[in-house]
Amino acid sequence: MIKNPRTRDGVNNTIPVDIAKKMTAAFRESQQGDKGSFTEAAWFPAKQIAQLAEKVAKFDGDGVRIYFGRYTREIIESINKLEYGDKVPDSYAEMNTLLFVVTKVIDGKARTDYFAEKVGHGHGNGHKIALISAKPRYGSEPIPTDPGNRADLCPAMCDDGSELMKP
Repeated sequence: MIKNPRTRDGVNNTIPVDIAKKMTAAFRESQQGDKGSFTEAAWFPAKQIAQLAEKVAKFDGDGVRIYFGRYTREIIESINKLEYGDKVPDSYAEMNTLLFVVTKVIDGKARTDYFAEKVGHGHGNGHKIALISAKPRYGSEPIPTDPGNRADLCPAMCDDGSELMKP
Protein backbone atom coordinates (compact mmCIF):
# COMPACT_ATOMS: atom_id res chain seq x y z
CA MET A 1 0.00 0.00 0.00
CA ILE A 2 1.32 3.42 -0.96
CA LYS A 3 1.02 5.80 1.98
CA ASN A 4 2.40 9.02 0.49
CA PRO A 5 2.28 8.97 -3.30
CA ARG A 6 3.29 12.65 -3.61
CA THR A 7 7.04 12.82 -3.87
CA ARG A 8 7.56 15.22 -6.77
CA ASP A 9 5.10 18.03 -6.01
CA GLY A 10 2.89 17.14 -8.97
CA VAL A 11 5.63 17.43 -11.59
CA ASN A 12 5.25 15.12 -14.59
CA ASN A 13 2.03 13.57 -13.25
CA THR A 14 0.79 12.51 -16.64
CA ILE A 15 -0.59 9.12 -17.64
CA PRO A 16 -0.07 7.33 -20.97
CA VAL A 17 -3.11 7.61 -23.26
CA ASP A 18 -3.69 3.84 -23.23
CA ILE A 19 -4.07 3.87 -19.43
CA ALA A 20 -6.27 6.99 -19.59
CA LYS A 21 -8.48 5.18 -22.14
CA LYS A 22 -8.90 2.32 -19.68
CA MET A 23 -9.80 4.77 -16.93
CA THR A 24 -12.46 6.56 -19.00
CA ALA A 25 -13.85 3.21 -20.16
CA ALA A 26 -14.06 2.03 -16.53
CA PHE A 27 -15.93 5.22 -15.62
CA ARG A 28 -18.41 4.74 -18.45
CA GLU A 29 -18.97 1.13 -17.38
CA SER A 30 -19.63 2.24 -13.81
CA GLN A 31 -22.40 4.61 -14.84
CA GLN A 32 -25.95 3.39 -14.72
CA GLY A 33 -28.00 4.44 -17.71
CA ASP A 34 -27.66 4.66 -21.43
CA LYS A 35 -24.75 6.43 -23.12
CA GLY A 36 -25.63 10.09 -23.37
CA SER A 37 -27.47 10.13 -20.04
CA PHE A 38 -24.38 10.75 -17.89
CA THR A 39 -21.45 13.14 -17.98
CA GLU A 40 -18.46 11.77 -19.87
CA ALA A 41 -16.20 14.81 -19.83
CA ALA A 42 -16.01 18.44 -18.76
CA TRP A 43 -14.22 21.23 -20.63
CA PHE A 44 -12.98 24.44 -19.01
CA PRO A 45 -11.63 27.45 -20.95
CA ALA A 46 -7.94 28.27 -20.62
CA LYS A 47 -8.71 31.62 -18.96
CA GLN A 48 -10.66 29.85 -16.20
CA ILE A 49 -7.78 27.42 -15.59
CA ALA A 50 -5.31 30.34 -15.53
CA GLN A 51 -7.57 32.18 -13.07
CA LEU A 52 -7.56 29.11 -10.83
CA ALA A 53 -3.75 29.00 -10.91
CA GLU A 54 -3.68 32.72 -10.05
CA LYS A 55 -5.96 32.07 -7.06
CA VAL A 56 -3.64 29.33 -5.79
CA ALA A 57 -0.74 31.79 -5.93
CA LYS A 58 -2.73 34.76 -4.54
CA PHE A 59 -4.00 32.83 -1.52
CA ASP A 60 -0.68 31.04 -0.94
CA GLY A 61 -2.37 27.76 -1.76
CA ASP A 62 -0.72 24.37 -1.85
CA GLY A 63 -2.95 22.92 -4.56
CA VAL A 64 -6.47 22.36 -5.83
CA ARG A 65 -9.04 19.82 -4.67
CA ILE A 66 -11.47 18.66 -7.33
CA TYR A 67 -14.91 17.68 -6.10
CA PHE A 68 -17.40 15.71 -8.12
CA GLY A 69 -20.82 17.35 -8.06
CA ARG A 70 -24.17 16.95 -9.74
CA TYR A 71 -26.57 19.47 -11.24
CA THR A 72 -30.25 19.31 -10.36
CA ARG A 73 -32.94 21.59 -11.76
CA GLU A 74 -33.03 23.48 -8.45
CA ILE A 75 -29.25 23.94 -8.45
CA ILE A 76 -29.26 25.15 -12.07
CA GLU A 77 -31.99 27.68 -11.24
CA SER A 78 -29.95 28.96 -8.26
CA ILE A 79 -26.77 29.32 -10.34
CA ASN A 80 -28.60 31.04 -13.18
CA LYS A 81 -30.01 33.65 -10.75
CA LEU A 82 -26.48 34.82 -9.93
CA GLU A 83 -25.56 38.13 -11.54
CA TYR A 84 -22.16 36.87 -12.69
CA GLY A 85 -20.73 34.03 -14.74
CA ASP A 86 -22.06 31.87 -17.53
CA LYS A 87 -25.55 30.40 -17.33
CA VAL A 88 -25.90 26.62 -16.95
CA PRO A 89 -28.09 24.98 -19.63
CA ASP A 90 -31.27 23.26 -18.40
CA SER A 91 -30.10 20.16 -20.27
CA TYR A 92 -27.36 19.69 -17.62
CA ALA A 93 -29.93 18.63 -14.99
CA GLU A 94 -28.91 15.28 -13.44
CA MET A 95 -25.42 15.49 -14.99
CA ASN A 96 -22.15 15.31 -13.05
CA THR A 97 -19.78 18.24 -12.89
CA LEU A 98 -16.48 19.26 -11.29
CA LEU A 99 -15.80 21.85 -8.60
CA PHE A 100 -12.30 23.30 -8.14
CA VAL A 101 -11.34 24.47 -4.64
CA VAL A 102 -8.06 26.13 -3.66
CA THR A 103 -6.35 24.35 -0.77
CA LYS A 104 -3.68 25.66 1.57
CA VAL A 105 -1.92 24.92 4.84
CA ILE A 106 -4.21 26.11 7.66
CA ASP A 107 -3.33 25.55 11.32
CA GLY A 108 -0.48 23.30 10.20
CA LYS A 109 -2.79 21.04 8.17
CA ALA A 110 -1.89 20.82 4.48
CA ARG A 111 -4.46 20.47 1.71
CA THR A 112 -7.25 22.21 3.65
CA ASP A 113 -10.04 23.70 1.54
CA TYR A 114 -9.82 27.48 1.65
CA PHE A 115 -12.88 29.70 1.41
CA ALA A 116 -13.23 33.35 2.41
CA GLU A 117 -16.41 32.39 4.27
CA LYS A 118 -15.36 28.96 5.58
CA VAL A 119 -12.13 27.05 5.98
CA GLY A 120 -12.14 23.27 5.58
CA HIS A 121 -14.55 20.75 4.17
CA GLY A 122 -15.46 19.02 7.41
CA HIS A 123 -15.38 15.42 6.21
CA GLY A 124 -13.21 14.38 9.09
CA ASN A 125 -9.65 13.12 8.72
CA GLY A 126 -8.42 16.19 10.60
CA HIS A 127 -10.02 18.72 8.26
CA LYS A 128 -12.23 21.05 10.30
CA ILE A 129 -14.66 23.74 9.21
CA ALA A 130 -13.93 27.11 10.76
CA LEU A 131 -16.49 29.84 10.17
CA ILE A 132 -14.96 33.17 9.30
CA SER A 133 -18.32 34.80 8.60
CA ALA A 134 -21.67 33.20 9.40
CA LYS A 135 -23.50 35.34 6.84
CA PRO A 136 -23.69 33.86 3.31
CA ARG A 137 -23.07 36.44 0.61
CA TYR A 138 -24.55 36.36 -2.87
CA GLY A 139 -24.18 39.49 -4.89
CA SER A 140 -23.14 40.85 -8.20
CA GLU A 141 -19.62 39.43 -7.87
CA PRO A 142 -18.26 36.04 -6.79
CA ILE A 143 -16.32 35.69 -3.56
CA PRO A 144 -12.68 35.23 -4.67
CA THR A 145 -12.38 31.78 -3.07
CA ASP A 146 -15.70 30.37 -4.36
CA PRO A 147 -15.26 26.98 -6.06
CA GLY A 148 -14.68 27.04 -9.81
CA ASN A 149 -17.41 25.38 -11.91
CA ARG A 150 -19.58 25.83 -15.02
CA ALA A 151 -17.76 23.62 -17.49
CA ASP A 152 -19.10 22.67 -20.89
CA LEU A 153 -20.28 19.09 -20.35
CA CYS A 154 -20.26 16.11 -22.66
CA PRO A 155 -22.68 14.94 -23.93
CA ALA A 156 -23.52 18.20 -25.62
CA MET A 157 -20.02 19.65 -26.03
CA CYS A 158 -17.94 16.57 -26.93
CA ASP A 159 -14.81 15.79 -28.87
CA ASP A 160 -16.11 12.55 -30.35
CA GLY A 161 -12.81 12.06 -32.16
CA SER A 162 -10.80 11.96 -28.93
CA GLU A 163 -9.05 8.70 -28.12
CA LEU A 164 -10.49 8.92 -24.61
CA MET A 165 -14.09 8.98 -25.91
CA LYS A 166 -13.77 5.69 -27.73
CA PRO A 167 -14.86 2.44 -26.05
